[in-house]
Amino acid sequence: MLNEFRRNLVSGEWVLFATGRAKHPPSPEEDRQYTAKETCPFEDLKKSGNTPVWFYPDENNWRIAVYENKFPAVGQGMHVDSQTQGPFEIQESVGTHNLFIYKDHERRLSDFSVDEIVEVIRIYKRRYKEIQDAESMARYILIFHNSGKEAGASVYHPHSQIISTPILPPDVAKSVSGSYRFFEEHKKNVYDVLLKWEMESGDRIICQNDKFVAFCPFVSKYPYEVRIFMKNAQPHFEQLPDDFDDELAEVLLTALKKIKKALNDPDFNMLIHTAPTEPTHTHDYYCWHIEILPKTKITGGFELGTGVDINVVDPDEAAEKLRNAEV
Repeated sequence: MLNEFRRNLVSGEWVLFATGRAKHPPSPEEDRQYTAKETCPFEDLKKSGNTPVWFYPDENNWRIAVYENKFPAVGQGMHVDSQTQGPFEIQESVGTHNLFIYKDHERRLSDFSVDEIVEVIRIYKRRYKEIQDAESMARYILIFHNSGKEAGASVYHPHSQIISTPILPPDVAKSVSGSYRFFEEHKKNVYDVLLKWEMESGDRIICQNDKFVAFCPFVSKYPYEVRIFMKNAQPHFEQLPDDFDDELAEVLLTALKKIKKALNDPDFNMLIHTAPTEPTHTHDYYCWHIEILPKTKITGGFELGTGVDINVVDPDEAAEKLRNAEV
């Protein structure tokens, strides 16, 4: 079984090979069983074959269960330095891959209450800090939520995931380096500039409160892409004070409900972009944020061949449609 990162000799980008996660094409019966509660592996966690980490609030009355992923994208073990194989650099994919499993089989995140989303946010932060403290060699920790088969959720039952990696992922590296270049050239935080412009324009804002704002970016890569930022930008999600959680939950839940209502409950990916784990001066130029990507498009040859995304929806029109959705 192949389980390692390999670096592209030309682009310098890393690719993760995790062949233990390979799946055969689903049969019609498997498609029918995808949403079935009676065949769901998360309905009886003791029989699922996954290993528990902890439960919230406790094992007997849990609403959120943190489990090790039975089919992890990264493996456990001792970190070793990168090596070479021929002209290529390879890095053993050692890290943590956990699941946040929510109790109710049928309730999507958009069906949660504000208080329940607050619990989710606090569980995310708690587990992030635990992994960060335990893994000195983890360079990045990603929290994400795949909702629906089109978004890559192999299990219908609602769950989020957290993965730590010994390498800085390509998209993260590009964002961090791009933010740094802007700061060096302009002596300003690029996210402060973007937020100021979006707030003054107001055309792409979906919802907001005193501390957070959700909007469709002026340069949206995907139709109905939504980003949520702190109005007072900070680099590390896990360091968000607990007394901010209510307001983050309010904006996040409103955005999810509007996406569900306006777009007829699409599958979506939710990603928490935060600064790398190693101590740096990223606080000067990087800002953590949440990205929500409804699955409304198929990537074609032009995008694959050029790396240039085609967005067929004007972000101003996308924001207007989401903003006006009654929830």
